[in-house]
Amino acid sequence: MSMQPPPDGYGYGYGAPPPPWPIPTPPRRPKWPWLVGGALLVAVVAAVAALVVVLTRSSDPGSEGAVAASPSPSTVTVTVSPSAAPPTETDPPAPRTQASRSAPSGFPTNGTLKVGVDIAPGEYALRPTDSLGGYWERLSCLTGDFECITANSIVQGNSYVTVLPGDVALRIEDLELTATGNPAPAPGPARPLPPVSASEDTDPQGFVGIPEARCNHTNPAVAIGQTADSLVVVCETGAGRYYYKGVRTNDGAAIEIDDPVPSGDGFTATNAGVQYSISSSALVISEGSTVLAEEPMLQYWSR
Repeated sequence: MSMQPPPDGYGYGYGAPPPPWPIPTPPRRPKWPWLVGGALLVAVVAAVAALVVVLTRSSDPGSEGAVAASPSPSTVTVTVSPSAAPPTETDPPAPRTQASRSAPSGFPTNGTLKVGVDIAPGEYALRPTDSLGGYWERLSCLTGDFECITANSIVQGNSYVTVLPGDVALRIEDLELTATGNPAPAPGPARPLPPVSASEDTDPQGFVGIPEARCNHTNPAVAIGQTADSLVVVCETGAGRYYYKGVRTNDGAAIEIDDPVPSGDGFTATNAGVQYSISSSALVISEGSTVLAEEPMLQYWSR
């Protein structure tokens, strides 16, 4: 039997509008989202708690979990050679040393050797250390001027050089020196210079009556020489220095030069690039490599 709503509004005249018919049933709200959300929340809380427990056990060195979780140590042996080991601050590397350029005899193979300081007068054997040969020069001074060279030679094979007591230095290039033990020849004995004439007598200061060839004041002469054209004298001052005086006999031209240097059994004086060298054999006047005059010595005395 079907039910119909009363047409008159429930029989009481006008009243509230009738509810829809049939009365709809409100939908049921699902309950599964709440269940799922709750389960997820519980799972997250459980995971966080488990993580806290694990971290706490790992930080405890005595815990078994930490021991079990840490890998077992293994021993690795590395061998480092001493040459590869880096230097430490307490053990700095040894400084490099330059290879010595000295010959087995103790003399250097290149350089300037001062006589009486680095090398003694005497005879020395020479051996070139370079395939192109070597070179030596005996020096009467150390100014670097060409006039300082009293003798020199290029050495291609084994040779010899004699360093004289009057030499100032010996300069060598690519040569090995070995002393032979033979001494340098001694200078000739001092002998008086016989007078040439009455006007040219000599005494311990030089030529008597010729001021241009005579030492000043009371300075003594250390060398006196005469050639066919010149008279020369070397004088020593009280301070141990020397000066040279010379005169040309044909016209009386004279010259005086300070600080001549000993050379062999004589002296070498330099003035404005011109070199005056006297010895028992000759008076040699040169400029650079050019010999201006060479006068054989007729009479010579030195002390």
